[in-house]
Amino acid sequence: MIVRCKEEDISTVFEYIGEDYGKCLYIFIDLKKFGLNDENFNLWIQYNEKNNICGIISEYFGGIQIYSKEEDLLLDEITDFIKEKDTHVLFAIKPIIDKLKPFLLEYEQETGTVGELIELKYPPNPKAYSAPLDEFEEIVKIVAEDEDIGKPYGFESLYEQYTQRKQENFGRNFVLRDDDNEIICHAATYAELPELAVIGGVITSASYRGKGFSKETLSSLCKELKDENKRIFSFFYIPAAERMHYGVGFEKLEDWSKLFK
Repeated sequence: MIVRCKEEDISTVFEYIGEDYGKCLYIFIDLKKFGLNDENFNLWIQYNEKNNICGIISEYFGGIQIYSKEEDLLLDEITDFIKEKDTHVLFAIKPIIDKLKPFLLEYEQETGTVGELIELKYPPNPKAYSAPLDEFEEIVKIVAEDEDIGKPYGFESLYEQYTQRKQENFGRNFVLRDDDNEIICHAATYAELPELAVIGGVITSASYRGKGFSKETLSSLCKELKDENKRIFSFFYIPAAERMHYGVGFEKLEDWSKLFK
């Protein structure tokens, strides 16, 4: 049985997730940030025949994320729910997506990794710093040119996202500059709570790649976050990103997949 989450259920959802939020980061983050008061965020609970929770489903701007502590979802009911919603993208750890994929053949699957920083292994660059708002236009121009990270969103959308996160203390953007004061590397948090942060937007200028600048900048950002006693997570999908994260000190938490159409 899938039922919409009510205010009185929120504490039960957090108890169900416990310390396992690395496997459902955006369910946890969005529920912490918005509660049930944002029209773009919805939450449902799936109960099994014994009336025990077996899954949590969130929807934010049409994208769905699913979490199941024991990976014991009622698959037929979940797939009917997804088809009724006709969602364009669905996220979960890979074992859950692998169970759902045979029922959702119209979707394509992409798999990466969700990692957590365990120990900072790469020295931070002391010249990397958290950029103030008046540098965001320069930052966004660079990020918006990246085919994979920024270009799909466009300048205006990215600028709004970055500035809003900064103003709400929900994100920060670290940059490293060269001797001509040009930005050569960028790393950001795309979500922050008092207890955690999610890394994103790590970009290095083409002429400076392969020289360790991305690891130095990422390490500088992670050091500041660790000094604030946050757990630090990141999603990565390509081998170069894996090498960078593992070199800084991230370890694989789980394979992460999305279905999209």
